[in-house]
Amino acid sequence: MGPEPLGMGWGFELIDVEKRYGASVALRGCDLGAPLGSVTALLGSAGSGKTTAFRILAGLERPDTGAALVAGKDIGRARGGALQRIQRRMAVVFGESAGEGHALFGTVSVRENVEFPMRTAGRVPRRRLAAVAREELERFGLADLADALPAELSASQRKALALARAVALRAPLVLVDDLECGIAPGHLARFCDLVREECHSRGTTWLLTTAEPAVAERTGDMVATLAAAHVSSSSAVMRM
Repeated sequence: MGPEPLGMGWGFELIDVEKRYGASVALRGCDLGAPLGSVTALLGSAGSGKTTAFRILAGLERPDTGAALVAGKDIGRARGGALQRIQRRMAVVFGESAGEGHALFGTVSVRENVEFPMRTAGRVPRRRLAAVAREELERFGLADLADALPAELSASQRKALALARAVALRAPLVLVDDLECGIAPGHLARFCDLVREECHSRGTTWLLTTAEPAVAERTGDMVATLAAAHVSSSSAVMRM
């Protein structure tokens, strides 16, 4: 049995999703649902398919079979303007190891990396853009680097910038691939706590993928383990 439908709020669910790349099966029979206003940690080793699940929910890949619902709409079948309308209500943080470099803008400052997407999304009043950017850069330890370029940052600082930008967007749904990627071990617990704090203070819904059980357990309200091309629903643990 798959998860119960979550309704029209900004949650997500994967229902019996299968995704293949040629003869290779990345996901099979994947069922995963997220309660609104919670953090779901998708735990799996390299090659388990967790980034595939992330990309399907972000609308960057399409499942071969099954449904991928975001806010009650099947993002796996959405096209054109319908897809863009769903994606505009998300904040997406890519794993730097996947080659996207967190999708940061390399030619503008740290501050502008946060402000420009906010301006485009339109959820923060223009008079508040600078203040919100300062607030999030301070929260993620980047206030003193506001005028630097992303290339001048460490890997941990680039991840902090990507997370600060996602939080500043005030999106109802936040997707983060490989949360621990690039973060110095001494800072990882703080990043986990910031994610939980942001989710619970604003009532947003988060999905994060991780290969580290300690990260999943510290951050997730629900932890689901992904292995052998499917989500093991019996391993999902809801923290009350």
